[in-house]
Amino acid sequence: MPSFQKPYPPDPITYSHYDTLVDTLEARFGSGASGFIQDRTKIINSRGNIWDKAAGNIQQAIDDVLSDTGGAVWLPKGKITETQPWTIDEVYPVHVYGAGMCWHDQPYGTMIRFNVANGVHCIDIGKVGNSAHFGGLYDMTLFPSTGDRDVVHLDRVTDWHMDRVYINQPKRHGLHVQSTGDCWNLWVKDCLIENAASTGIRLEGGVGSGVILKSYFLNNYFYANAVDIEAGALDGTDGAVKLCQFHNNQHFNTTGIGLKLYRKVESVLCMGHIFYACGGDAMDIDDDGAGNKCSRINIGPVLIDGQSTTPNGIDLGGYTDHVVIDNYQVWGVTGTAINEGVNTTNITKGDGYES
Repeated sequence: MPSFQKPYPPDPITYSHYDTLVDTLEARFGSGASGFIQDRTKIINSRGNIWDKAAGNIQQAIDDVLSDTGGAVWLPKGKITETQPWTIDEVYPVHVYGAGMCWHDQPYGTMIRFNVANGVHCIDIGKVGNSAHFGGLYDMTLFPSTGDRDVVHLDRVTDWHMDRVYINQPKRHGLHVQSTGDCWNLWVKDCLIENAASTGIRLEGGVGSGVILKSYFLNNYFYANAVDIEAGALDGTDGAVKLCQFHNNQHFNTTGIGLKLYRKVESVLCMGHIFYACGGDAMDIDDDGAGNKCSRINIGPVLIDGQSTTPNGIDLGGYTDHVVIDNYQVWGVTGTAINEGVNTTNITKGDGYES
């Protein structure tokens, strides 16, 4: 396969998926096909079809691969303003690759501005009544200029990735998993989510009895969101969030709670977090009754610098049970470093510093 120069951005972003792209294009157009993506000026998909960089054409490229039981779409460098949402409403996998994150509303990397109506999500993934396996979003910036819903919304999606995606100014939630059935093996990593009106990442354990489980949220940076991460059976029904891991996330200047676990969160690891100047508690675990308690939560290592702004470092409320907190430092809070409610049980604290 002929070599070609990698487009923006440089390392450490890897480009192994370009090998597949070039192979696909060469099969259709011959040995000179790599020129089609040399400067990343076109929208291309894994069927070898090409579209101009224009509003609406990304959805056409997505629909084209869905007609072929799934595939990949590669986006060009620069800015595209979409007036309609992206919809992936089949069970087949679709991987959408950009040319790198950039500052919002700037014309380098891949910058998608959504000017959409109220009542619709910018990117809506999932087929009601069925589970969609595999797919993902990679290396792009998403900026919702208008609308009132989520930037990325998932329903019954499994084995799915969101890597190196910058979401700025979500009108509601940045990433919202609101699953009508079980949803597992989600990987959200190396993302930047800022200025969310409601929540950066919201894991809503079932619109009904669906469970979000065995999923991973790694190395993400949150800044100035109303809430950074919220997880649990949040809609008051029978869902749950369990067997999930939150690793090495950074929470800066959150206007509310940094990490909130509420109702039926079970067997969760929260490791390597840093919280700085949260306007609400850095971590809050609570429920609305003993039957809906959160349990088996491991926390640590964790650093919480309240900057005389954060009320409590870790607030354990309701009937929270079996929590281990170890290798922690909490300082600069206006309330309590670790607050244990009267009905909490089996709370174990290891090595730590509180001031």
